[in-house]
Parts: sequence; structure tokens; C-alpha cells
Amino acid sequence: MGDHTGLLGTLLGPITTAWSMPPSCTVHVLNCATCTRGYRGQRCVDNSGGGKPEDYSGCWPPATPRAGTPQHPFAGWGFYSPGLACPTGYMAACTAEHGGRAEWDIEFTLLPGETAIGCCPQGFHCTNLFGNTCLSTASTGAPSISAVTGFCSGTELVNVGQLTLPTAIITASSGTGAPAPVQTETRPVTLYAPMFQLNYQSSDMAALSPSTSMGATATGSTSAPNDSSNAATDSSSSSPAASNAPVAASESNQPGLSTAALVGIAVGAAVGTILLAAVVSWVWIKRRRQRAAQTVGPDGIGGAGETKFDTGYYGNHAVHGWAPSELAAHRWAPSELEPSHGSSELPAGTPRNKSYYEPRSPAELG
Repeated sequence: MGDHTGLLGTLLGPITTAWSMPPSCTVHVLNCATCTRGYRGQRCVDNSGGGKPEDYSGCWPPATPRAGTPQHPFAGWGFYSPGLACPTGYMAACTAEHGGRAEWDIEFTLLPGETAIGCCPQGFHCTNLFGNTCLSTASTGAPSISAVTGFCSGTELVNVGQLTLPTAIITASSGTGAPAPVQTETRPVTLYAPMFQLNYQSSDMAALSPSTSMGATATGSTSAPNDSSNAATDSSSSSPAASNAPVAASESNQPGLSTAALVGIAVGAAVGTILLAAVVSWVWIKRRRQRAAQTVGPDGIGGAGETKFDTGYYGNHAVHGWAPSELAAHRWAPSELEPSHGSSELPAGTPRNKSYYEPRSPAELG
């Protein structure tokens, strides 16, 4: 196995959405009644009048022309990058990180920052058997496996049907004439399937649109394919259908809000705050102006809000509520004293009091 690790590998191209393989790619080819190995992803080729299975590129997600056409056996063939979705019927079965842990002997090396996913059918696990391979074993004492099987007759895939593994194999019969006792043996059966290695970086996940599938569904099948094309894969009806699971190694690799979205939110919040402050300032200034306009009442002197002055008791000091103003002509027009208002002497005998002012001659009001 050492010569099938640490290889550069062939870049097969990207796979960003779940790809569906032909139904015949789900058939495990058990090419004899006593065979203990079954292979999927196969096609039947003529073998001197008989038939034999061999690896078939039609059971792989489409590859770029530069990848070329592989020769049987594929021995892992290559990897997909960016690889973001396992094919339909497959699911993420193992992971590996550059410079970190690996859950299997990864065949193709990773670049710095890359993570690899090994896609296998449900119920299979990752291994490196002459290259990346998915493997499942049905043996006595272990849970049985329900799989679609068939065998090659020339270039045709025949006897396709559901089979529960392992099965009892006839090993010998004894006696002649009358029906003899049949000896059976339950042998373990190992099933093989191509593994698809998907490589990706965190930047690939960030660019993934919400509508793009990030997972793969391993769907169980209880019936055999209805065509006889030359390929094979497994269907496991004993296990429930698996939900779409991200090919990423963990949930943390899923994209969240982008940097542009976060910047947009921050700018929007700042603009909203500025607009709110401007509206509050405008209302405050408007109310101040209204209050200032109310300080001069509609009635002139003595109007509401004026400062009035009184030259009486407080002299020339301002009194709140009264403002100094000219005497209105129609109210306080100057006039001469009438002749009848002559001067008069104090009656005789009126004692003089020093607190009184000395008599003065009448004066005109100026």
C-alpha cells in the first residue's frame, strides 16, 4: 500500500452539486455463485465468449478532458477540486487535513489549507487498497447487508436483484442415487466501491451560494435497477436514507455573513444614527424659535411675556413683566393747568412742619 499514498494524483475537475450516476452503477458484480468479492462501478466486457467486470469511468462524476481516460484498474484515478458535494447515493465517510489528521491512508497529497473528503456509499468505510477504495464486509455475527447484485454474461449485466449478505454457499454433497445431504457454509462477502476524493479550501466554502448543495444523500434502494447497462453500485435498504450532510469536516466551515454584508450593516446603522440626531436637533431648534417669538405679545406694552418698567415704588429699576417704552400720545398727552387751578396759601394758623417742603410757585407741566 505504500506505493499508493503521497501521490500528486490527477485533477479530475470540480464537483459543486450532487451528481447522479446511472442506476446500473449501484450493482455489485459477484461474477460467480461462490464468489466472496463484489465490485460496483463496473461494466461488463467480453472475455473470450464470457464476460468479466472492469472499472467504468461512466460511474464517476464527469471529468475534464485533460484528465484523460483511465485504464483498468483505476487505482483511485484522481481527485475533484473544488469538491463540494458527494454524488447521489454517496456520503462523506472520512476526512483528511493538510498537515493534520487523516482518517484513512489518503492516496493523493493535499496543498496547504486544503481539506479532503472521502465519499462512499452508506454503510461503507474508507480504506486504501491499491488506491482510494470504499469497503463493506458482510460476515457471520455481523449485521447483514442488503445489496443489489448481478453478474456478467458477455457484455451484459444479468441476474440483477436484491440479495441479503452473507449467504450460505453450497460446499459439498454426499451420496449417490437418492438426494444426498447438502453441506453449506456461510462465508464473509466483501463489497468494494470507488471512493471519490473531494478537495476544497475555506475560500471555496465561502463562495458557495445558498442554493448550491453542500451534501450528499445516501439513499437506500429496495429494488434492482430497471436497466442492464454495463456498470454497478450498491444500495443498502437495511439502513435509512441519510440526510444531506455537509462535505465539510465540521459545521464551522459553513459560510456566515460576508465581510461586505457586515460593513453594510455597520454603515447603515451609522447613517441611521446621524439622521435621527439631525431630526432631534431640528425639532429642538424649532421649538426654541417658537418660544422666542412668544416673548413679544400682540398687545404691545403689557403684552404676554414682556418686561415692564415702573417708575413708581421701584424707581427706574426693571420689574419682571414690564419693558420700558415711550408713553403713548393718545394716553398721556401734556396739557396746561386750567385757570381755576390757582395757587393757594395754607390757612392761617396752620403750623409749619419742617417735614413739609417750602411753598413753591405752580409750574407748567413740561
